[in-house]
Formats: sequence, structure tokens, C-alpha cells
Amino acid sequence: MLRLLITVAVLCWVGAGTLPVPAIAAALDAQPLHGVVLTVLAQQHEAIVRHDRYGSIPSMTTVFHLPARAGIPSLHVGDRIEANVRETPAGLQLYEIRITAQAPPTAPPVLRNVQLLTVGETLPNTRFVDQQGKPFTFSDFAGKDVVLAFIYTRCRDARECPLISSNFHTLQQHIGTRPYHLVEITLDPAYDTPAVLKKYARLFDANPALWTLGTGKPSEVLDFLARFGIEPFADPRVGLIHTERTTLLDRRGRIVDFIDEAGWSVDGILARLAGIESAPENPLARLDYELSKAAVAVCGNAVAGFSGLVDLAVVLLIMGGAVWLMLRFGRRIFREQI
Repeated sequence: MLRLLITVAVLCWVGAGTLPVPAIAAALDAQPLHGVVLTVLAQQHEAIVRHDRYGSIPSMTTVFHLPARAGIPSLHVGDRIEANVRETPAGLQLYEIRITAQAPPTAPPVLRNVQLLTVGETLPNTRFVDQQGKPFTFSDFAGKDVVLAFIYTRCRDARECPLISSNFHTLQQHIGTRPYHLVEITLDPAYDTPAVLKKYARLFDANPALWTLGTGKPSEVLDFLARFGIEPFADPRVGLIHTERTTLLDRRGRIVDFIDEAGWSVDGILARLAGIESAPENPLARLDYELSKAAVAVCGNAVAGFSGLVDLAVVLLIMGGAVWLMLRFGRRIFREQI
């Protein structure tokens, strides 16, 4: 485990082009941070902010600490803010926070009293309607391993929903006779009717026998999303703001794994699916899957979409080159002293 964490830490630094926390803090101080508040954790004095790119830091979602004197009650989900960032012993902290655009008062967030799902649990028996207008529940996929993801048809961010659906298209081509099924549930049930999903499905050549797109009553669909920690809300500039969570289910309908990034590897998913039922799997693809997943868990979305194995190879090449240069330099000094 220690070796994996060390490897992941190096991958975060080298593979994704990010910097250690002190360097990140220095980069953040170079210019104000602009972002939108996703969640305010008043008791922890923290805020989850999806911010734009600034300095060498890419656009991503980050948890920031808030100073004790900050007016936490004045921050609301959906507020657009500008702030400065500094490093503290507890982590990165926002200060001099300025609200540049308040969330619409007519659209307060809905707090859903649901319990988050965990690995090993089965999904609730929520009723959905697919792109063909047929009702279904997840119990209908018993006997098949399921890849579940969340999208909405009006998403225009190529790094999110379109990327997931494109990867689903590739997965569909590799399923063949394997007992797998693909499911995408909409994040926008009020707009994504079965007819809209059917049109979207045609864009990605989705075969309804292998790939189901689901919608349903908005309140029930949104409650289902909240069980995964996904609570989308509308932003007038970018559409729906939401977290990413792809879920793998075994043939008994139990949750096996969560993947909290959009840019996962198709080969990695296929290897993980093979491993669920102890079928022969590609060990390199599985290692790549685990390294990439661990890197995202430690470093966040800054490394989403990177290949764990490729980054590891780069790290080893860099480390090997550094050792070679040190040895060569050391020998030269030794010869000169003789």
C-alpha cells in the first residue's frame, strides 16, 4: 500500500503536470480564483468549489477551507465567487472571498434525505423508462455485470457526458456475447424524455439490447442520483454542474466499484469487469485501471484521463535518467580527485 501511495503521489506530480501543495499554493496566489460554489460545509468550515483554470492549475473541483471569520451563511450553492488562496497546515484556504454573482433566489437547492450507497449494497428499486419508452428497474439486468454512468443530453463539455457516451460506444463494440450491460441515467429528467434519449442514443449508435438510457419521474430520478452523491444544479453558463461517478455492478446487482472520473480507460473497465467474476483478465489493463483510479482518488480530477501505466513508465524513465546522471557525475568527480 505504501509503495502504491508513493507511486500515485509521483504520478500526480509528473504525469499530470501538477505541483506539490506549496507550489500549488504559490501558483494560486498569483491571481484570483474564479469559481462556483457546489457545497458549503458549515460545520467543517469548508466549501467545495468548481473553479476555472488559473496559473498552472487546470479547471477542477476542489475542497477549500474557510477562515473562521468568513461569513459562511452568506455563501450559497450556485454562488459565483472570486477569492485568493493560501496554504495552511490544514490544506488550501480561501480568503478575501467576494461573491460576483449570487445564486438565483427562486432556485434554492433541494436537500434530499437519502443514504449514500456503498460498495456491497444493491441499488434501490427505482422505476425508470428507457429510450424505447419501456419501463425498467435494475433488477431486470440480473445475471449481467452492469456499467452505470450518469449523463444529460444537453451537455456540451467534451470532457464529461460526451466522453462517457463515446467510451460506452467503444465498450458496446467489445461486449460481444459477454454478460455485460451498459446503463446511462439522465441528470436532467425534466428535459430528457424517452424521445430525447432515443435521439441521443442514435448519435452514439446505442444498441438497446446492450445499452439502456433511462429517465423517469424527476423527483424519483434525482433521489436516485443523490444516493450516489450526485446532486446536479443548473448554471446559466455551463448547463448542469455535477460530480462524476461511474459504478460497476456484479451479476447479483451489488455495487463492486466506483470510478470518480469521466476519462476512464475502456481496457481498464473491461479488465475490471472480467475480474468481477474471476474470469481471465488483462493484468496490464487491470494495473493501469487501479493506478489511474488511485491517482484520481489522491490528486483529484487534475489527473483524470491519464494512463497510470504510461505515467509510471515516464516516472521510471525520469528516475532512471536522474540516477544515471548522478552516477556519471559522481564518477567524474571521483576521477578528478584521484
